[in-house]
Amino acid sequence: MARTYYYIRFLVFRRRRVCWSGSKTSGSSASSSGFNYRQPRLQSFGDQQQQQQQQAAGLVCCPGWTQVTRLSFGCNKPLCSVACQNGGVCSSPNRCACPRGFTGSYCQTDIDECVSEKPCDQICINTAGSFECYCRSGYNLQADRQSCRRNVTEDDDVVALEARDLIGDFGKDSTTRRPLLRDTENDVNETEEEGSYEALLRRLEKMEKVLAKSKKRDAEAGEIVTKIAAAINSIDEIRRSVQDMHLMQQEIYELRNKVKLYEYESRKIQHLSNKVVDLENILRLRCRSNMYFRK
Repeated sequence: MARTYYYIRFLVFRRRRVCWSGSKTSGSSASSSGFNYRQPRLQSFGDQQQQQQQQAAGLVCCPGWTQVTRLSFGCNKPLCSVACQNGGVCSSPNRCACPRGFTGSYCQTDIDECVSEKPCDQICINTAGSFECYCRSGYNLQADRQSCRRNVTEDDDVVALEARDLIGDFGKDSTTRRPLLRDTENDVNETEEEGSYEALLRRLEKMEKVLAKSKKRDAEAGEIVTKIAAAINSIDEIRRSVQDMHLMQQEIYELRNKVKLYEYESRKIQHLSNKVVDLENILRLRCRSNMYFRK
């Protein structure tokens, strides 16, 4: 019965994250932040001396935990030695729950979604905690902010109409035209046939010109995308150079502090050396005076 009571009491203490403080006694104990604490262990029914020591020691919050308010029952608020960054919330001792787009113990690291997820159809630019999608020239960004769809231009409409007319004319010619019989009674008008072929030729030439223009635009768009990618890489290199420069400045600052400390220690050593020289001079004078009096 007694063991059951103390076991239930131990579970309540552990759930409340409460520890014993005071002098060390038997049981699991540790030291943190200048005071001793230990978790209560299962006790036998007759262990009155240990029970009195625990009652005299008092209760405190276990390391890494604190009370939500001064009147809270138990210590259920975690503590983080470094403040959570970028909207993170302290969820356990020295551990933050990070929002989408950040990671790390204190949410200090930005996730590059463009590398890990590749969410965009064409161009992806990483931002702090998120990303942005862009489309190449000739494409529109859709409502989902990730997909790209080609623009329908006037030249595309012209190509489509010309192709449809050609298919229609070819269908009419193939279904309605009968085999030509070279016959003296029924002569076919060759000028009409030549005119229709010339019209088809002009349409084909027009379609070729339009397609050549669209290919040229696609090539120019590809060059623009290549230049944008090169510019993004240059920006990344500049960012890395700036970070390296900050690190170098920090190292220079630390070296300056070390040099100042070295100069201070050198002055102390010089001062001590001067004192030693003065003491040597005093000892020499005393030795000479003693030798003089002995004579």
